[in-house]
Amino acid sequence: MALTTFNRYGNINISDTAVAVIVSRVARSCYGVVELVSRRLSDSIMVMFNREPLNKGVKIVTMDNRIFVDLYVIIKDGIRREAVIENLKSSIEYNVEHLTGMRVKSVNVHVVGVKL
Repeated sequence: MALTTFNRYGNINISDTAVAVIVSRVARSCYGVVELVSRRLSDSIMVMFNREPLNKGVKIVTMDNRIFVDLYVIIKDGIRREAVIENLKSSIEYNVEHLTGMRVKSVNVHVVGVKL
């Protein structure tokens, strides 16, 4: 489902995929995140053919122009897990709200593993 808003420029529609790409890029740039983890079999198959999906490890749900984000990550060993999670949550919330103009209701970070 797409996000829809109206302002002085007219109707604006933002797809869930576009929001997922924003979340993915913000998450990859956060300190302590090693990689995002595939949450679907189709993502894993694309990786086998050297085509990494842009929204890998991100699940977006939109309801009533509110965004719910689920993020699946592997973090670096030796870094406080809570610090990485809080950094991810605040960075994703700020960037998505700033770039889309929509409110982020929740960001759930799922730490799937730790890498050296």
